[in-house]
Amino acid sequence: MLANTPKKLLIGLQLIVHAASAQIPAPPGKLIDAGGHLLHLQVMGRGSPTVILENGSGDFSFVWSLVQLEIAKTTRVVSYDRAGYAWSEAGPAPRTDRQISFELHTALHHASIQTPYILVGQSYGGFLVRAFARYYPREMAGMVP
Repeated sequence: MLANTPKKLLIGLQLIVHAASAQIPAPPGKLIDAGGHLLHLQVMGRGSPTVILENGSGDFSFVWSLVQLEIAKTTRVVSYDRAGYAWSEAGPAPRTDRQISFELHTALHHASIQTPYILVGQSYGGFLVRAFARYYPREMAGMVP
């Protein structure tokens, strides 16, 4: 009976992993190259300027769902998950404001999201939108930190 325990345990673990992976929903947006790894971007609406929504620390893009739907009625709006969060792949370390800004900039470029941008930051996202504006000032129309 003890000889069968490891096999039963392995089968049980496989079932748990399978059940957990079956519950992960598909990303609502698209996975876009951000310089060697993929970021999840959800793009809605049409028009210019494009509003970019930046999450707080530990948050995911879907925290902007209701806001994004309203903004999409008047212009293009993008929410996204930073590297290592939700559907986005992990990115290189260290996770500096420059690296995070570079990844967002690269993903926006690869997704053909046209400038100018208005960046909106919530909590830690306010710090990040200021950093993005510092590194890419010519692409900005404004920000709400």
